Amino acid sequence: MSWVENSVGPTLTPREQQVLELVAGGYSAKEAANKIGIAPRTVERHIENVRLKMRAKNRAHMVTQAVLAGYLKIGEEISDRPLWASQRASCAALPSLHAVNE
Repeated sequence: MSWVENSVGPTLTPREQQVLELVAGGYSAKEAANKIGIAPRTVERHIENVRLKMRAKNRAHMVTQAVLAGYLKIGEEISDRPLWASQRASCAALPSLHAVNE
């Protein structure tokens, strides 16, 4: 049984939440690092920390777990998305995700 089923979610740091939002928005680690002004390796470490906290197998599973747990919400735009994400037909058909502000 996962923590999502138990309604007991992990605690994310503000930086982990920020990185999660960017990953869910389609940013690569390098793009996220440039956006928030930290090293790409540091972003990779935050992604790994969130993935482990969410008990996810990979990034896609991590985002799914975050949606199920209420950390991200489907249907609203993430501001300042990279230009390439809005121009790709395959991305345009997908719902957007954003963090749930508490």
